[in-house]
Amino acid sequence: MYNHFINTFIDAQTAAWRHYSAVAGTEERLFGRRGASAVRVPTTAEITAELRRVYTALAQRMVERVRTQFACGGARPVVNLASVAKRAGFDIERSLARGDVPDFDRLWLVMEAQLGTIGAPAGAGK
Repeated sequence: MYNHFINTFIDAQTAAWRHYSAVAGTEERLFGRRGASAVRVPTTAEITAELRRVYTALAQRMVERVRTQFACGGARPVVNLASVAKRAGFDIERSLARGDVPDFDRLWLVMEAQLGTIGAPAGAGK
């Protein structure tokens, strides 16, 4: 579910880059290379920065969701994202460096497994 969401975002980001590139090419054919371009195509560094921001924000939103979903009474569990991410093999910087997409679904499953027995009767998770 989360992987589908992020892959849809990446598809949109890629399509936007292609469209901006096409429009920039049309602008160049119309006006040549003189002067400042009206259309600016995002650089690889800008695209990577946007991915980093979206990946980080999504992971944080997932933590908030799991804290709400597994609240016991009024108490929401504490979730250490760095610790859970390590267990899930979820590393945004490593994924960006490799050109991979972090596995958000696996991150969710690890959080769910860690918190799924909160509020259950003693021994229910064994």
